[in-house]
Amino acid sequence: MSTLPELAPFIDLATRPDVVEQFGVEPGWRFAMVRHARFADLDALAHLNHTTYLRYFEDARLQYLVHHGLEGLMRGGKDTPSPVLLGLEIRYLKPVFHGDAVLATVRTAKIGNTSMSLDYAAWTTGCAATCSSPFVLMNASTGEKITVPDDMRKSISDFEPDGLNGSPAAG
Repeated sequence: MSTLPELAPFIDLATRPDVVEQFGVEPGWRFAMVRHARFADLDALAHLNHTTYLRYFEDARLQYLVHHGLEGLMRGGKDTPSPVLLGLEIRYLKPVFHGDAVLATVRTAKIGNTSMSLDYAAWTTGCAATCSSPFVLMNASTGEKITVPDDMRKSISDFEPDGLNGSPAAG
């Protein structure tokens, strides 16, 4: 039996007002992860490369979905429900520099029958970037869409500060 890889711990902002204050997080966000801007993550202008935000948001998305019931994502496998992104829209609001602590947040904007839309934000001292991404849950081996499980819907609805009708991403 294989051992699952360790997940970086997420921060429940509902229990950490100090983190909310430190990063200047606006209301409506609860699920967060801390990252640090490494030298390798910088671009030629010496600030965080635009693709690095997407990696931070990808990490947050994976953790968020696992937290809400898609543990199979960590094991993989041909019949595992997988989120297949339909697109990403990102808005860069201010630069992040080497060594800066970055708080990546994620929340559910909408749940459909087989799809979901997530909002993300990156925070340093206020919001540095926002992103949204719709995706469809699919069976990786067959390509068939999978209905969002009821227990996942309930978990998200119970967890989110504003239920499933959260405000749009900051910025």
